[in-house]
Amino acid sequence: MRAETRYILMAVLVLVILGFILTYLPGDKAGTDIALNKLKIATGFTLLVLIFLFGFAVLVYIANGSIDLSDLLSEQGDSKGASMSRFQLLIFTLVIALSLFLVVVSHMEFPDKIPPEILTLLGISASTYAVSKGIQVSGSQTTSTTTAETPDVVVSKTTSTPADTTKG
Repeated sequence: MRAETRYILMAVLVLVILGFILTYLPGDKAGTDIALNKLKIATGFTLLVLIFLFGFAVLVYIANGSIDLSDLLSEQGDSKGASMSRFQLLIFTLVIALSLFLVVVSHMEFPDKIPPEILTLLGISASTYAVSKGIQVSGSQTTSTTTAETPDVVVSKTTSTPADTTKG
């Protein structure tokens, strides 16, 4: 088992043990509710720290060259250039995820309803990417079928000699 998996399992085990201890702790109901609320907050911040550490580990692997990001924004195939639709999808998703994270942190609760404007922007960005991929696929299919459908035609000329025409 990898070291990262062991650390995650240990953190989950500690949280489960704390939950059982706080749930079955003798005392009044109000004290138990306060303890459970503190456990919820502690669990949330523990998950936040774990996600931060995973992100930091990914950044370290990127800096070391273990993770290659050269193809993250580039297109495959003939164009081999940067893709504006991939970049737009990446940036929109990161900005909206960061904004949602800041809203959750400031209010200490997840919003009841995500505004439809945000979902519309994400949908536009995702459909731009999907349409660009569709154009690429259909463009590559048309070029491959046009080259496959035009076989090489060999034209042979027959020449007749005047001796052939005079025989009779």
